[in-house]
Amino acid sequence: MYGWVEGETMQEAGCVGETEFAQALAAREREIQLLRERNRILQGQIDLLELRQEKQHRQIRSYEAEIEQLYQEKQLLEQMIQELPELYRRKLQARLQPIRQRIAAIQAENRQLRKELYQLSYRVQHMDQLDSPGWRVQLPQLPSLRRRDPKSPGPPPVTLAEGSTKALPAQPHS
Repeated sequence: MYGWVEGETMQEAGCVGETEFAQALAAREREIQLLRERNRILQGQIDLLELRQEKQHRQIRSYEAEIEQLYQEKQLLEQMIQELPELYRRKLQARLQPIRQRIAAIQAENRQLRKELYQLSYRVQHMDQLDSPGWRVQLPQLPSLRRRDPKSPGPPPVTLAEGSTKALPAQPHS
């Protein structure tokens, strides 16, 4: 009897153990299922983060390329700015060259005209000196070779520069 009771208890104990085991196994299955679900969710988040990271890397590469392009443009502009004064000087010299040539021609013409003016001034000054009473040469009056008609009054007197008048010699009538 004692053994039979013990056997029943063992059977009951086995059933209880199986039930607990089945419950524990079911609980483990649910836990594994929850962990798999959580793993799937986390994997989805990781995939999403990896996509975002890849997108950010592409954006960073794009920004780096744009920065490189802007840096090259900056270098080019700096070089142009450094060359600008020399370029300005060359263009200014090219524009001033015809003006300088024109100024040189005008100055040469001015020197020539001053020289001519000085020569004319010198001549006029000496002519005025020659016309002064001390430099005038008195020419002798010669009698006319033909007879003059006493009735004809003769040519009209000529006015000279000093305001004196002088009669022209009579011309023979033909």
